[in-house]
Amino acid sequence: MPNLSKLDETIDQLEKQADMLKQNNKVLAKVSELSTAIEKGVNELSIGNKNFDGTKKDIQASLKSLNDSIGNLEKQNEKHIDSLISSNKKFLREFEDTVSSKLERFSSDIQVSISRERTQLQEALQNNITSQFNNMESKQKDLFATQAKQISLLKILLFVVIGLCIGLGIKLFV
Repeated sequence: MPNLSKLDETIDQLEKQADMLKQNNKVLAKVSELSTAIEKGVNELSIGNKNFDGTKKDIQASLKSLNDSIGNLEKQNEKHIDSLISSNKKFLREFEDTVSSKLERFSSDIQVSISRERTQLQEALQNNITSQFNNMESKQKDLFATQAKQISLLKILLFVVIGLCIGLGIKLFV
């Protein structure tokens, strides 16, 4: 009988060791699954970083393009304003010369009426020019406001993308 009890003990020990091996195999399988999941997460993070770099470059290119466009618009507006001022000065000089020569040819009564008309015309021209400048200024302000909105939207998009990348990074490393 003593051999049977030893045999029973040995069988019990073998069963315990078999259970421990089964548990170890389960743990190894879970470690393998976690390793695969971590590898997949690292690959996805790498792809996300590449996509972010592309988006970042696109946004930077867009901002540069918008800044160049703003600069070009400012230069064109300045040239247009200078051209308007130059043509208006030339027109005013020619107009004054014409009026002066006509005033010299007519009598004093006609000179008074021409002088009144000239003043009225100058005021009308001045008002017209002022209204054109005001209209041009409002259009320019509208363009700048639109571009400022676009820049704000791009900034918000950039912050959102950065926040998402930081969140993904934190989530993957936590």
